[in-house]
Amino acid sequence: MINIDLNGKCAIVTGASQGIGLGCAQWLSRAGASVLLTARNEENLRNNVTEINKNGGKSIAVPIDLTESNACEIVVNKCIEEFGGIDFLVNVAGVSRRTDPLDTTDEEIDIAFDLKLRSAIRLARLVVPSMKQRGGGSIIFTSGLSQLHSASLQGSGCIPNAGIAAYKHLLAKRLAPDNIRVNLINPGSTKTPRMDMQNKRISDYTGKSVEEVESERLSRIPIGRFITPDDCAKTVLFLCSDLSSCITGESIIIDGGGCSATRY
Repeated sequence: MINIDLNGKCAIVTGASQGIGLGCAQWLSRAGASVLLTARNEENLRNNVTEINKNGGKSIAVPIDLTESNACEIVVNKCIEEFGGIDFLVNVAGVSRRTDPLDTTDEEIDIAFDLKLRSAIRLARLVVPSMKQRGGGSIIFTSGLSQLHSASLQGSGCIPNAGIAAYKHLLAKRLAPDNIRVNLINPGSTKTPRMDMQNKRISDYTGKSVEEVESERLSRIPIGRFITPDDCAKTVLFLCSDLSSCITGESIIIDGGGCSATRY
């Protein structure tokens, strides 16, 4: 039997108040890692930490807006202070409002860049010294499929997604000699509270019912079901484990076969 044992390891997971971020925190904790959960929603975050710790895990909450000055430094320093170091960074935090490209506002672009791209890059830079001291680590970014194929109502999130994909590849080459692996997951239509909000926004734009919007999205997934946060989290767990010790610079699509882009 193969077991993933992350006892003694420490992780930061952003966007951990719900959805994919929460799933990643839960699965890393189940494998034995100590986990710092961070997000803006303090109530959700503290409830999640209570639940993880009740189930035998070790986790702490740092409610913070990662776009604020010094927020990333606060998160990294807290993880080192509480757990002794950092082995894994899982960047999930982001925002994307489904809009017509011509309706995307400067404000939406700014928050998409600041939260999804700038904070992820800042955190990646900040965790590297601790990872080097600990002999290596794993940095994982969360993007989406919008840099591979287009959708008519994609929204502002597609812009930082492309930046993350490019940065990930460069960072992976830079950090490979230090045994720090850098990878990216691209979730497809994932059943989360954010997806429910997106469906409502698409419904408002198109005049279709929310049920019609969801049915159309489902019809484009060959595997016949929506992706779940657990699907994404188990991939992240693999990328944090020694089972993926020679995988770096990769973009892994988790979409049930729905991506139409050619994969070489």
